[in-house]
Amino acid sequence: MLASDFVLGIGNRFANRHTGGLDTYRAGRTFVHVDIEPTQIGRVFAPDYAIVSDAKAALTLFVEVARERATALRLPDRGVWAKECAQRKQTLQRRTHFENTPVKPQRVYEEMNRAFGRDTRYVSTTGLSQIAGAQFLHVYKPRHWINCGQAGPLGWTIPAALGVCVTDPGATVVALSGDYDFQFMIEELAVGAQFQIPYVHVVVNNAYLGLIRQAQRGFEMDFHVELSLENINAPELGGYGVDHVKVAEGLGCKAIRVFDPEEIAAALAQAIRLMAQFKVPAVVEVILERVTNISMGTELDNVTEFEELAISGQDAPTAISLLDCVPAP
Repeated sequence: MLASDFVLGIGNRFANRHTGGLDTYRAGRTFVHVDIEPTQIGRVFAPDYAIVSDAKAALTLFVEVARERATALRLPDRGVWAKECAQRKQTLQRRTHFENTPVKPQRVYEEMNRAFGRDTRYVSTTGLSQIAGAQFLHVYKPRHWINCGQAGPLGWTIPAALGVCVTDPGATVVALSGDYDFQFMIEELAVGAQFQIPYVHVVVNNAYLGLIRQAQRGFEMDFHVELSLENINAPELGGYGVDHVKVAEGLGCKAIRVFDPEEIAAALAQAIRLMAQFKVPAVVEVILERVTNISMGTELDNVTEFEELAISGQDAPTAISLLDCVPAP
């Protein structure tokens, strides 16, 4: 994006959470925005060219014109530029393979990329886990990354996942929640058990309202965002609070807890089997490090990376952007 001079947006929103500061985002670039709904164009900033059109109709015409120009040898060669961009991306690949205990969240998404195939429909909601999932999980098809609304709808992940399962009974549905999102409407798991709606629910538990805690960093605050408590009935949790496994099982579902990153893959595989066998939601809870920060920033050219970047394929073994000899997914 930073190396571009022309940006074509089709059916997107140019939301401010995506753009960051507009001076940086727009600098030196021509913007074209295509959308079938005219009121969506120019909501955040006015594009240089606005096109009200169905996406397929616009793309068909764009491709037709591009082919005409290619035949007439009127298209510039962007090969060198594309290679330069690819090289820059390779040097900035985020690391996912951590062996730390408690677990780093990046490792969870690495294992999810291995465990779930290209047809997986992911469902998530507002939170640090949703932001991290969007950065690391591989999604290959339209409507296979279902983010339940914008800021506010905590807890919608469970009912939304159930809805996706009912709408597409043959789909592989995997939900992703932080601990607070999961607790917010955890009782809805009973609906999945009652009506035999199977899916896998991955819970990344750091006993924090992670996104709010990270936002407070700049103010040197840590105020009313902890969810930890010494659970006298579950000392094995080590202060991580609510026993999600017991609650999920009490609601008629299956649940597995993981402390060791090397056990995540087996737990996900077991959850898939349990889901299929008992026809109920299967929960995999991974106990994370308490303080987790995910890459973000207010400007496109000023994203803060809290972890060391990958320097070889072994550091990011499921990365799509190849590093060294990383095997393609």
